[in-house]
Amino acid sequence: MYRRILAMTLAFFLVDIPLSAWPAGIPALGVVTQASAAHFNTARVSAGATVYDGDRLSTESEGLLQFRGAGSLLYLPGRSGVTLHRLPNGTQAHLGTGGLVFSSARASAMEILANDAFIRPAADVPTVAQVTLVGPKELQITARRGALEFSYHSETENIAEGASYRIFLDPADPPFRSSQNQPIKEPGRRRKGFWILIIGGMGWATVWAAHEALESPDRP
Repeated sequence: MYRRILAMTLAFFLVDIPLSAWPAGIPALGVVTQASAAHFNTARVSAGATVYDGDRLSTESEGLLQFRGAGSLLYLPGRSGVTLHRLPNGTQAHLGTGGLVFSSARASAMEILANDAFIRPAADVPTVAQVTLVGPKELQITARRGALEFSYHSETENIAEGASYRIFLDPADPPFRSSQNQPIKEPGRRRKGFWILIIGGMGWATVWAAHEALESPDRP
């Protein structure tokens, strides 16, 4: 599976699809650059499909999908789904199921909405991150490259580069317990609406290895 994902990723970067090639006057968000066992709204999707505001992209259990927008890249692993919306200078991906990996060259180019929380690059630097839905009130975020800005309701917190974080939304009590697979490395910082706990270094090593090239979304 790893070799398959890596091969498809490399093939994506060998086939450049310039955004300027889209028809003038049509407000497209981007294009699907690779797809396997994936869907575009209710139909099967293949590479080259143009994506518009409000379109939904999803993958089956063994599927994958790559989307390219202006200044950003998005990867969906299996059993994941997003609905894409237009922002003034980029794209918002509303994560409904599963998880995603995104890469952005500008802070305004990509914004993730997950469980009513917003995740976006903290600055105009190359940024790569992974966001996964753990439950209706729980997220896992890995900041692979570049810092992130996390917002929930009226509160905002910066997420530093180089670690994985478990975020609990509207917690009634501090989540001090840890499991064998998610050891808490240090206490989280309490906010009115959420807890952020550092749970370790980079997770999902296979996904990151396969998508190392996502660090340069504007590469020629």
